[in-house]
Amino acid sequence: MSEILVNKLTGTSTAGSILVTGEGNSTTTSLQQGLAKAWLTCIGDNTAIDDSLNVSSLTDVTTATGRQNYSNSFNNVHYSFVGQAESTFSTTMVNMYHTHADKTASATQFFTVNAGGANLDSEENCTQVLGDLA
Repeated sequence: MSEILVNKLTGTSTAGSILVTGEGNSTTTSLQQGLAKAWLTCIGDNTAIDDSLNVSSLTDVTTATGRQNYSNSFNNVHYSFVGQAESTFSTTMVNMYHTHADKTASATQFFTVNAGGANLDSEENCTQVLGDLA
């Protein structure tokens, strides 16, 4: 098996453009577009960050409402935000959601609710964000 060791990849036509050929040589994918530009794992009441990438701080807005603030802003609000709320220690299902109105280029506010739609802090919250950085 071969091994390539590098510290930096640069596209030949455009420095930030690297394409990866898919299985069967059928398609190509932009490497940059497929990378998470931010992610967060935090305590479910939004009071502490466990680990993160490109998240400068976490704000506990109110019960079951948090806001992750980005170190490097996104180009616009049309990025993809995916989140999950974990309820490890109870039998209550917890969902996470956000609304378009709660997104800015520099932060996303998110909410956790139980199956009945009532605000509920979870055990742990995890998010991933994909999009173009400014």
